Amino acid sequence: MIVSQFPHFYQDKDGKSHRNMLQLEVEEPAMQGNFPKDGHVMIRLQDQESQKAFKMTPQETLAVGKELVALAEEQQAQMRQLWKSKAKP
Repeated sequence: MIVSQFPHFYQDKDGKSHRNMLQLEVEEPAMQGNFPKDGHVMIRLQDQESQKAFKMTPQETLAVGKELVALAEEQQAQMRQLWKSKAKP
């Protein structure tokens, strides 16, 4: 089941427009016979020519999510410092 899509539009050096897509898909946990089956999260990257997918366990998904949050917070802190240094005379 597709839960999110993040389109990204850009122009190359020649001014030609392109589109990439990051898509998140979920396979819910379920019982298989008498045993619980882990769910999965799939990250799919698509462009005009091809697509690649990466299927992760819930634990792997949490690790990637935590890493992305840490990277984004670090970049935001760096941007705040740049804006503060720009504001000083």
